[in-house]
Amino acid sequence: MLGAWQVDWRAGYGSYGAVYRAHRRGQTEGPPVALKLARHPNDWRFGREAELLTRIQHPGVPRLLGQGTWKGGPGREKHPYVVMQWVEGARLYEWAEKHAPTPSQMLWVLAQVARALAATHAGQGLHRDIKGDNMMVSPEGRAFLMDFGCGTWRGAPLLTEGLLAPGTRIYRSPQALRFHWNHRHSRVPRYDATPADDVYALGVTAYRLCTGVYPPIATDPSIAGDEGRDTLEVRVPPGRLTPLPPEFDALILRMLSDNPQDRGTAAELAAAMEALVEAGAESNESTRWRRPSEPSIDTALPAALLRQGGILPAGGLALAVGLLVWGAGHVNLGGLGPFPLGMSDGGTGGVADAAVEESAVPGEESEFKPGGLSLDMPKEPLPGQRRPPCPRPEINIRGGCWIEVARTAPPCGEGYAWKDACYYPVPAPPRPSTSDKQ
Repeated sequence: MLGAWQVDWRAGYGSYGAVYRAHRRGQTEGPPVALKLARHPNDWRFGREAELLTRIQHPGVPRLLGQGTWKGGPGREKHPYVVMQWVEGARLYEWAEKHAPTPSQMLWVLAQVARALAATHAGQGLHRDIKGDNMMVSPEGRAFLMDFGCGTWRGAPLLTEGLLAPGTRIYRSPQALRFHWNHRHSRVPRYDATPADDVYALGVTAYRLCTGVYPPIATDPSIAGDEGRDTLEVRVPPGRLTPLPPEFDALILRMLSDNPQDRGTAAELAAAMEALVEAGAESNESTRWRRPSEPSIDTALPAALLRQGGILPAGGLALAVGLLVWGAGHVNLGGLGPFPLGMSDGGTGGVADAAVEESAVPGEESEFKPGGLSLDMPKEPLPGQRRPPCPRPEINIRGGCWIEVARTAPPCGEGYAWKDACYYPVPAPPRPSTSDKQ
């Protein structure tokens, strides 16, 4: 028991909190709730998340039902918790993997999320961790924006140190990454996130939802000067990786604009998506969304190879990560860590970004166990891997070129462990075409 709530079972846990399915005392037949319990005592994030949820009234945001504290652990310290509406469904990318939605169906889900985000912004709030793992789609097709543990609102006190608020690196805007790079050696106020940062992350989510791969990271900080000049990597329009209506393709690229003013507001984007859904319904859309089985000549870029069930050689799941690194111009992956290439997201700073695990006994103290396994470094290069000489920052290990994930130690997830560090293989560059140019 936690206050008035009876815990049923644990749905999962993350770095900061554990999520339990629960019900109100004596109401086992009533609707379940989601109870998020802090892993660390006196964690102020939970109070701020609860306050933010009270400012948002939208059907696409789980309702706050209560909050409290629980005394546990060896020191019987206070662990805060929040109680919210239980959402039944699948995370966004898992939903897409299972249902292979049409462009109109994807637009409709994204439009619902954009409406929830617009309501957040209207309440002077920011989500700050928009990504597929923080979106749920119910069996009826309703979309929910979840996990406001990284969120804040205008005037809220700062809870963490650092130039950037907790979040997921690959979803960060160009402005945030440039600020972090330009001020990495100075003591200045932290980056002031805006609704445009949330919109950019929504664009990354839409790109990955449609193509199955991430767009290149927003900017390569290793070449960003103090003037913050344009450092965007070459981005393949999503419509060249998977069949999309041109208007949908343009909408995704709009959200990923380098200029924040060009992205539009969440409300404007939701209206545009809804209009495209209506247009698709009127045209009796019949072309189902799919990922291409083979890359065409003009789209044969590393990103096009990173889809599930593609043309990667055997043992190439970790090689796919290397392909993404190569396609992004050998970006500095410090702080990013390994991220899976299936239909789930990378790391987060959210309160309860949880991987589902077996249940735990309520009230029982347990240590955080990092997920993932390490792959042993192969004795010879992988098929399709670059061979020496290896340009910096790559290094030669057992006859192949590898890139280290900065500040990441085993377990490495899909990466390979070598001398207490994690590495991803770098693919060999494509051979130049021998056909005549027209």
